[in-house]
Amino acid sequence: MEDALKRIAKISQIALVAAMLGAAPNCFAQENESAAEAETGDTQAPTTEVIVTGIRESEAESIDIKRRSKLIVDSIVAEDIGKLPDQNVAESLERVSGVQVRREIDEAADIAIRGLSQNRLEFNGHTLISPYGRGADGPDEGAYNVLTLIPSELVARMDVTKLPSPSMIEGSLGGTVNILTRRASSRKKFFIGGSAQIVDKSKAGDPSYRLTGLVAASFLDGRLGVAIGANYQRLNIGQDSFDSYSSWREQPDNFSSDPDVVDPNGDGNNIYYFNDIRYQRLQEKRTKYGVTTNIFFEANDSLEFHADLLYAHADTDRKRNWVSIPLSRAASGYTDLVVSENENIVAGTVRAVIQGNAERLTLPTDIFSGQFGVKGKLGDRIELSSDVSFTRATQDYGQTYLRADTTSAQLVSFDFRDRDVPAVGLPANVDITDPALYIYRTSFDNRYLYEAEEATFRLDARYSFDRGFLTSIEAGYRFAQIDLNRETYRNQTTYPTGASTRIPVTAIPGNYEIVEFDRFLTGAQGDFPTAYLVPITDKQGNEGICQVFSSTCTPNLYDPTSSFTLREPVHSAYVQGNFETRLLALPVSGNFGLRYVNTRLIADGFYGIRGSTTPGAFEPVNQTVAYDDWLPSVATRFEVSDNVLFRLGAARVMARPDTRDQSPSFSITSAGTGAGGNPALQPFRVNQLDASIEWYPRRGALWSLAAFYKDVESFIYSQTVEEVIPGLDADPNDSDPETPYRIGRTFNGQGATIKGFEVQIRQPLDFLPGPLEHFGVKGTYTFIDSKSGIIDGRTNEELPLQSLSKHSGTALLFYEDGPFGMRVGYSYRSGFLNRIGLSGNGIYYRAAGYLSAGVDYDIAKGVKISVSGSNLTNTPTRKYANYEEATASYLENGRNLTATLTFRF
Repeated sequence: MEDALKRIAKISQIALVAAMLGAAPNCFAQENESAAEAETGDTQAPTTEVIVTGIRESEAESIDIKRRSKLIVDSIVAEDIGKLPDQNVAESLERVSGVQVRREIDEAADIAIRGLSQNRLEFNGHTLISPYGRGADGPDEGAYNVLTLIPSELVARMDVTKLPSPSMIEGSLGGTVNILTRRASSRKKFFIGGSAQIVDKSKAGDPSYRLTGLVAASFLDGRLGVAIGANYQRLNIGQDSFDSYSSWREQPDNFSSDPDVVDPNGDGNNIYYFNDIRYQRLQEKRTKYGVTTNIFFEANDSLEFHADLLYAHADTDRKRNWVSIPLSRAASGYTDLVVSENENIVAGTVRAVIQGNAERLTLPTDIFSGQFGVKGKLGDRIELSSDVSFTRATQDYGQTYLRADTTSAQLVSFDFRDRDVPAVGLPANVDITDPALYIYRTSFDNRYLYEAEEATFRLDARYSFDRGFLTSIEAGYRFAQIDLNRETYRNQTTYPTGASTRIPVTAIPGNYEIVEFDRFLTGAQGDFPTAYLVPITDKQGNEGICQVFSSTCTPNLYDPTSSFTLREPVHSAYVQGNFETRLLALPVSGNFGLRYVNTRLIADGFYGIRGSTTPGAFEPVNQTVAYDDWLPSVATRFEVSDNVLFRLGAARVMARPDTRDQSPSFSITSAGTGAGGNPALQPFRVNQLDASIEWYPRRGALWSLAAFYKDVESFIYSQTVEEVIPGLDADPNDSDPETPYRIGRTFNGQGATIKGFEVQIRQPLDFLPGPLEHFGVKGTYTFIDSKSGIIDGRTNEELPLQSLSKHSGTALLFYEDGPFGMRVGYSYRSGFLNRIGLSGNGIYYRAAGYLSAGVDYDIAKGVKISVSGSNLTNTPTRKYANYEEATASYLENGRNLTATLTFRF
């Protein structure tokens, strides 16, 4: 750590000394800065007095913000009230250079900035936490995280700061995203606007709707302002997919008595098989609504009060049906087995029970965030500010699941070769829609209650100078505490298979259905079933689905081994100097300083065997962890000419682990698996160096090149490992009395590096002749290379860091002439590591590109209509395990078409 601090200090000294060498008493005047342009990097909410009315002006305003900022900042400005460049906040951020998004169910759900997903989210400059605290949790790898809950139609602007100043709150490795809502204008007394949308999603049966409204007014000659925004959405979502429970897995040593079958190439790794082949359709209804309120009051020229409130609610009701064909872990279960040269079982015939599955999820989610602040001046030199904030986020995640199996195994052929999803063939005399073939086999009644709260207090001071190298010096203190509680309730019941005790599906009439899906996986090559039997997850008035089959069942039993509480108080303080000077006759400005952070974690949970009813089966776990971080940083901005800027900066940054990874609870199951968190995880710590050259040929145009290097001292990754637990046997049926359990753990890695560069071009084409002058272009490209030091358990090659694509980019062509506007956009992201699989092998996303387009027309003053489409090529989301032949999942979300009516007065 000392060596790293010395390196970062040396970098900081080089940049700072270079600026001091040209210190002159006659410093140039400060610009009229706001928001991300402020020399401290602090962000104030934008006002409605600047009314952005089109793509061209939106681009120009976001470029102005970048140009005036002392930091490395990129911004997105809403084109109009109720319409960002994309329908989703995360998808809008994809237009920022260096930002990559991950798409899950219907929409982008998560972002990575410069290859790192540990980024800080703020709402009007204050922490934005989810019900999970920090990071993702819940179903489908965080598909319902906080970025999907904030109503994008109420957003005025988003700033992405990639190089922090000491005054900025710690917690981001790639960048800090600040989501800004509109506030009332001191110049415009009254504003009202809104939009209405109807959305057709090709995989959904019914249309979706969005309504947005904003009212802003100022009083007392502009000294008092109030802005209230509201949004309502009713979304119908569909998704088709091929998937699996645990993807590709290594066959056990006892797969066959012939070692040439188990490991054909003799490399020490057994052949791999796909756990179970699933074809499924998801249908979901989401209701979202949100309200934002901003109030400011200027008591006099020296005293101002402000308040921000956010309430967001999402109610999700999801139904998923699928047919599943489990593959065998014994060679005797196959005929005509085909193993590829990469040692994957890619074809054959397996003797398997056919499984019909039905699941229902409900996820009511609420977020409330409020903050109150005051800012005042003491004379001409001293400025003080302070604020308090409180955020509370909750989610009640309920899962009801029911499975029916055929009473006997069937011969099923499968083939992964040369197709998007495997082809499946069933015997001609087997009808998988026949209820007489099935018995009830398994049910789940699970419930997860999440509650997260954060309270903060902040005090900042600034002292300004009239002349000299320093323009001002700042200092501040912040206290924040996150409290997270997760309660888990489970009932997972297995029903008998004996001829006298089993429960035939036909024994409960009306508790099953035959699903037939037309237009299923329309973009995939392959033969697969589109009609099959599934149970109905109808509790029939009971508390749980298991009570339909057993009157003695107790649903939703408390599971202490998957429940935990965390408390994390954080104290931080900083000192920062802001300067303006000249170096070789060039104006130079920036900031430098140091931030100190003390973090303490108190974690409480349980250790034991999941589902056990034995007294004393659970042992309490209590752990306290504390660590300190010193975070120096320096940012310099050189005005090479009137339209060329050069920036150079360095910083040490840290980000704490996701709260779910800090769980002290640990559980094992009768299936020989287990899972647990790790409160002792150290945070991500990164030393970064940034440089950029920016050319602004005219207002609304930008050509820039930015390079970055990140020395990742410590990072966090997840992996399944084998662990022997004294006194317990993961597999009582084998000869080993202490068969190891397969445990999902989170670990600290060390010694990773990230390096890359970003290119962006934003250029109106008004120098072209005739109608071509109304066109404009915007393009971004990012190259990122990384080394993690982690070796793939299968290929023995070094893995990249998770969620990092080597290549990504966006392209936008727009046209704007009077009342008519048009845009066509394309985004691309190369493949990236999603996670490390059960055998230490990499699971990857494949490369994907997405096409969108839209047109709009002003039908009257203040009234606009538009039509837009996203994912017009129906690009699927695909994953594979090590080799592209080993398809792990294939998801189709379909195309979205949106018609919008917007008004503003």
